[in-house]
Amino acid sequence: MSIQSQPVQLITTTGDDERLVKRCALGFFRFVREVAAHAEEVPNAVMQAASDIRNAWEESNSSPKP
Repeated sequence: MSIQSQPVQLITTTGDDERLVKRCALGFFRFVREVAAHAEEVPNAVMQAASDIRNAWEESNSSPKP
């Protein structure tokens, strides 16, 4: 008794669908990296805004009232 195997035709995945998925994935990963890079700047911007608001509040209290 002999076992014979037959070759199976495999479908290649080098078509447009793979490229679309790859492009979407690359775009998403770039977007995430860009957001992460900008997120590092947020604490500094918030601290600067808080300082500006505090200074404006102090100036408004020190000016003569009409």
